[in-house]
Formats: sequence, C-alpha cells, structure tokens
Amino acid sequence: MLIPLLLAGILMGLPAQANPSQPMARYFGMRHGESVPSSQQRICSAMAAGIDPRNGLTERGRHEAQESSDAWIAAHGDTIRRAWQQGELWIVSSPFSRSRETAEILVARLQHWQRQQAPTLEIRLEADLRERDFGRLEGQSPSGPLYRRVWDQDAIDPEGTPWGVESAAAVQRRSAALIARLEREAAANPDRVTVLVSHGDTLKILQTSAQGQSAAAHQDASQVKPFHTGEIRALIWARPPAATTGP
Repeated sequence: MLIPLLLAGILMGLPAQANPSQPMARYFGMRHGESVPSSQQRICSAMAAGIDPRNGLTERGRHEAQESSDAWIAAHGDTIRRAWQQGELWIVSSPFSRSRETAEILVARLQHWQRQQAPTLEIRLEADLRERDFGRLEGQSPSGPLYRRVWDQDAIDPEGTPWGVESAAAVQRRSAALIARLEREAAANPDRVTVLVSHGDTLKILQTSAQGQSAAAHQDASQVKPFHTGEIRALIWARPPAATTGP
C-alpha cells in the first residue's frame, strides 16, 4: 500500500535526512458516489458545471458514499486512528460538487466513529483531482457511447485531443504532479494517510502512472481496475509518477 520514492524528480525539496528507499505515505482513492449527471447519462466535466450544487450526488450516491466510508473505517481503523491523532489524516478532494459531497460524507462518518476524540478534519480541494474535461462533448447524452469513443482514441494516442477532450496523458501529468506535491509534504511523517476523492477517469489514469504505464492503458481492465461509484481502496505504486511542469 505504501509508495516507494524512487525518482529523483519527486524527491526535490525533501529534507536531507529523508531516505528515498522508504515509503512516505499511504494513499487511498475514493470515487464519488452516483451523481445527478451520471444518473441522467449526461457528461458533466467543465469546472463551472462541475461545481454547481445541482450536479451533486443522488440519494443513491450519498448512500454509496456512507456505506463505503463505514467499510473503510472498519477495515483500516487502527491505521486511520493513528494518522488522525497525529494530525496526519488528509482528505483531498476534487472541487466538483459530487466529489466534495462524497468527501463531506466520509468526514462525517469518521467524526461519528471517533465522537470528537480526534482533531477536526478539513477537506482540502485540489483542482488537479477534477474530472477529465470532455470538451465539445460537455452536456451531451447518452454519456456511455461518447465515453467509449474517447477511450478508443486514448488507446491509439494518449496525447490526442479529439472533440477538444483533455488528453489522457494530460490527466496523467496533472495527477502525478499532485502526488509529487503531497509526497514532499508527507516527508515529515510516514504515518500520513491521504484519501484522494475524485472521478472515474482521473482515478484510472492515476493508476497508470502509479504502475509505470502509458495513459493509453487506463481503459484496459486487465491492467487497470476501475473504481465503482463510492468505492475506496488503496492505491499501490510500482514507482511514483514523475513530477512535470506540463498541464
């Protein structure tokens, strides 16, 4: 579950005493619960629409987030408690309303579990966890066939931007850059636990960089396991994604 720091580019800025062969922090990915747009089979990927409260969770999505939060707490309680008591439990979310609401449910379930016996938890919003921008496909439906057209193109060229869609490689770079920043911050305490609350494509593409693969592999279920709505699970790195200055 832990991330070995192997690439010098990510280690820039770490304290001199940090051992690059040792893992620095634990990461879990959490996909938002079912959202209003997904229940309508409508693409909602632009920032303005994404942060609109009307595009938040459905009742089913809220239930999914609560159930998975409780299951995660039950499975990892000792690890969560230790990190939290040290102020090293981080909830990092996409700013989109469906992800932010999912993160809020996770925090509420954590606070109910500890019953005020731990420091207050805050949600950190990070734009690099946002939904992939689907360009001119924004607002269109049914979303399923449109997503598949994009994914088929990703397999051919992960740098491609058909229909003005953000490339899979660009999503990989921005998510990798976020992990690099978080790793530098985590250097002070290896017990840090970070939950990344994000979106289906973003989490799949993040996994390709964690596994040292091309972003083109993100839709290959034999290589990348997709997150179900509301699901939380450990993110495992074969190597950390390289820090970049690209978009």
